[in-house]
Amino acid sequence: MITAGIDVGFENIKVVIFSGDKVLARAKGRSGGAQRGEAAQELYARALGEAGLAADDVENVVATGQGKFDVSFASKTVTEPIAGAAAARFFAADAKMVMDAGADQVRVVPLKEGGKLGQLVFNQKCSAGLGTMLRFLSYRLEMSLDEISMLGEDAAKGIEINDGCIVFAELDALENLNKKVPREHIAAAANVVAGYRLNALLHDKELPEKGDKIILIGGLTQNKAVMDVFRKRSQTVTVIPEDAEFGCALGAAIKAAT
Repeated sequence: MITAGIDVGFENIKVVIFSGDKVLARAKGRSGGAQRGEAAQELYARALGEAGLAADDVENVVATGQGKFDVSFASKTVTEPIAGAAAARFFAADAKMVMDAGADQVRVVPLKEGGKLGQLVFNQKCSAGLGTMLRFLSYRLEMSLDEISMLGEDAAKGIEINDGCIVFAELDALENLNKKVPREHIAAAANVVAGYRLNALLHDKELPEKGDKIILIGGLTQNKAVMDVFRKRSQTVTVIPEDAEFGCALGAAIKAAT
C-alpha cells in the first residue's frame, strides 16, 4: 500500500511518499503564504516524480500541520501530536516521548502503552517561534542557518540574551549587534537560549526519567548547536532520526495506511 503524508508547517511544507516500512520519496519547500494549497500540490507532484509514481498509485493522502486544511486533495487530516507520535513509534518502538521542534511551535508528546498519548506540552507564547527567531537572526546577522548551527555554546563568550521570552531575546540580540558584539557570539547565544527553552519544555509536565529514549523531530533538529545544548541538559537518550525534519509528514503517511 502506497500512501502520502503532507505536513503544512508555519514556514515549510514537507511531503513523504511511503510504502510498507519504507520512505519512497520526500519533498520540501516554502509554505507559500496564501498560496500554500498550491505549494502543497506542487511539492506533492515533485515527490511523486522522485518516486516514479502517478497520483493514482497513491491510495491515501493525509495532511497535518497548521495548514492541513488547505490541502484540498488530502483524504483526511490528523493533528500534529498524532502524526508525531506515529513517526516516533516508527523510528523507535521503545521511545517514551517525542519532541517536535518546528519553526513556530514545539510539542512534547509522552508515548504510553497501547498507542495512547500522555499529557501534551505546547510552547507558550514566550517560547514560541524558536526556529523563526533563528531565521530572523540569520537575516540580521547576514549568516546562513547552517553557519549558525555550527556555533556551539563556547562561542557565546559570555553573551547573554533573554531565555524566557523570544521577543526580548531578539531585542537583546539586536542590542548586542548595535554594540558591535561579533555576530558569531550573538548567534551562539541564541542557540543556547533555544536549547534551554527546549529542555524546559521537556521537563514541564510528565518528567522523563534518566535514560528514557526521546525522539526529536522537526526543522530545529537540523541546528546542531541547539541540539547539543539541549542534549547536554536533558539527561535523556535523545535520538534524531535521519528523516527527523520530515517527522510529521512521515507520521501522516503512516496514519494514512491505517
